Amino acid sequence: MTETKGKKALSLCILRVLEQHASEKEPLSTRRIIDYLKEDFGMIAERKAVGRNLILLTEMGFGLSTYHDNGKGYYLTAAADPTAFDPVVYDALLRAPITEEGERRIRLMQPEVPVYAVRETPRSLRTDVFDLLDVLRTAIADQKQVTFLYHTAQTDDGITAAPDATYTVSPYALFLAAERYYVLASVSGYGRLLHFRCDYMRDARVSDQAARPCSELTECADGLDVIGYVNRAIYRQDTAEPYTLLCSARLIDALIDTFGSEAKLKHEGDNVRAELRAPWSAVRRFLLNHLSQVTLLEPAMRQKQIRDELYTALSIYPQR
Repeated sequence: MTETKGKKALSLCILRVLEQHASEKEPLSTRRIIDYLKEDFGMIAERKAVGRNLILLTEMGFGLSTYHDNGKGYYLTAAADPTAFDPVVYDALLRAPITEEGERRIRLMQPEVPVYAVRETPRSLRTDVFDLLDVLRTAIADQKQVTFLYHTAQTDDGITAAPDATYTVSPYALFLAAERYYVLASVSGYGRLLHFRCDYMRDARVSDQAARPCSELTECADGLDVIGYVNRAIYRQDTAEPYTLLCSARLIDALIDTFGSEAKLKHEGDNVRAELRAPWSAVRRFLLNHLSQVTLLEPAMRQKQIRDELYTALSIYPQR
């Protein structure tokens, strides 16, 4: 039995206990709920914490009979439809630490356009963006552009420190990271993905204009990688990826110094083929440092990315 941790997981575990062990004929006391939490989930919970989370379940829309109603204990009178989308419940599940029960309920409740949750420190519930998320979901599902006012900067007390800017973007995905909701999108005339904080957006409306296909963006040639984008752009983590390089044999020492001895090297005449896993930032730097002695063979998306970057650089320095 694995010990379950996290305050947010407690309400989900209590709900599971009530579903499995409580009924109108056999309601559960707080003591029995605590016992089942330990038996079923390895969770140690205090009486006050259980009481607070029972109240939370009623606020989340679960029908709950209590001591005040029946004089015996707790049981679910009419559990909320697990497949019905409720933004408050969905938000709570996204912010909760990962548990098997929480992931099951997210799958059941998942709307047509989901939110990608990059789990971090949970924060307090913010309901002011739910209407905006509905607008963005509609735009993504209908493949339409969306127009909004954006606060380009804010002070700590929430006062706008710079004029609002109007954006019209092609939205592709929603994600929850670094304690905020974001939309992942592109802007006409710019070939890269961008992200916008939803709580900085105002007066959003779906446009009649068709959204730009995500496949037109270089970094989406192999599909939209939301989690990878979030790790790079929000958390500044450059995720390791597989690469195949063809290098001059004179670069063997440089390969080992840069990527370590785990790089698989195979001699091919005067060259060496290197198969390795590394962050793109490290591979890109190696390619640019040894332009005439190394070729990126795989993956094709990164090959196109470095080629486009070199063509752009050449256009800045025309021949004379």
